[in-house]
Amino acid sequence: MKKSKLFQSALSLMLVGGMLTACGSSASSTAASTAASTGSNSTAASTASDSAAPAATKQYVIGIAEAQANDEVTTRRAYLEDFIAPTYNVKFIFSETLKDDAATKTFIENCIDSGADAIIDMKSASGQMAQLCMDNGLVYTINANYTQHPELLTTDYTNFAGCIGANNAQVGSLFGDWLEENASEDGSEGFLISTSLAAQGNTQHVEITRAILEGLQQKYGITYTKSIDDLIASSETTNVENDKNILITLYPGSPNKDTWLPGISTLLQTGNYKMFLSSGQTYNQSATVVDEVEKSFGINIKVASVGALGTTLETAFNTKDSSGNSSVDLVAIKTVSTQTAAMFAATYNALVSGAECRACRGEDGLPVYFTFNFIPITSAEQLTEMSGWDAKETGNWIANKDFVDQMLVTVNPDVTSDDINAIMQSLSYEKIKEMMG
Repeated sequence: MKKSKLFQSALSLMLVGGMLTACGSSASSTAASTAASTGSNSTAASTASDSAAPAATKQYVIGIAEAQANDEVTTRRAYLEDFIAPTYNVKFIFSETLKDDAATKTFIENCIDSGADAIIDMKSASGQMAQLCMDNGLVYTINANYTQHPELLTTDYTNFAGCIGANNAQVGSLFGDWLEENASEDGSEGFLISTSLAAQGNTQHVEITRAILEGLQQKYGITYTKSIDDLIASSETTNVENDKNILITLYPGSPNKDTWLPGISTLLQTGNYKMFLSSGQTYNQSATVVDEVEKSFGINIKVASVGALGTTLETAFNTKDSSGNSSVDLVAIKTVSTQTAAMFAATYNALVSGAECRACRGEDGLPVYFTFNFIPITSAEQLTEMSGWDAKETGNWIANKDFVDQMLVTVNPDVTSDDINAIMQSLSYEKIKEMMG
């Protein structure tokens, strides 16, 4: 028996009443039209029969294991607490920022003691956590992919609902294309790259760092002394040796750690870098030092990063530096509610129908990688057009009830993992703009 205590400082239990509005019913015409508009061409994804629809028989409790503390996390929590919980009659237990696997394990054990039915793991994503959940009857879903944890595919974890993560090739190409258009012809500006948690195997950070290094390689025809894989795996600040002597520096580490900002500031304050690219969300931490360096050296530092819709992003694009430019030039954003909706759908489907149902497994019987696209934002004007999307203050979610319903077996009992992936992959800036009116 688990003997860990439930610490109030580590957990926040959201208890929500209300009835499950979608269980056992046929899909509404609105849900069907949403399935079509989001790109799913499967009839099964947009129709259902009352007799076939499995119904939830209890109120489920889901633990959310978080690795960061930023706009994405606060938006996700608001979406789950304020929309998903009352709409689908579930409860959530939220972790504090988890620093390592030991902290994740403790959180999961505390969730087990609290009667949780499932874990959505944004931090550790491993066979160890899957086994812990399976041993205690919990469904396990991750935000990652299988590259670093192949055991999740090769081991028969019957409780594993699947993986939800970025279309990493797509988000990587956003950075590569932006570099091609915005970097100088000779590469003389100097490139500082925050690799974030790439060295620890974070797939998104790995793919973005790879895309940046490959983009520089292609643009300037340079050859690196070390392989890109070896460079990405470095946990030390690294000047990337190359045959053109272009200044490229990799700076690893989580921006949530106290040592990150002093280290990045020291590098920027040399005045040697006019391009600052990050595989994670860093523009909010680095904005002040970037502005100070620009003023001190009379230069313009172009900033590209990952982010999420919210006040931090609005501030970044609407704050002008000493040259009159926005403090950030490119931000590749997740639409957090759609990503979270996919994680919830995979988890909920596994709870209702078992993790080996076809909504969670591919035709080969293996767990599925559900992917979502990023949206590039390059101006305050574009951001203004997106005003009100995923706004936690108003509850104006991109992934509303119609969007979520089409991915749930309780509404569309014949929905498959391919249908869900088609829905997620159809989302683009233009499509979401159309959906939001």
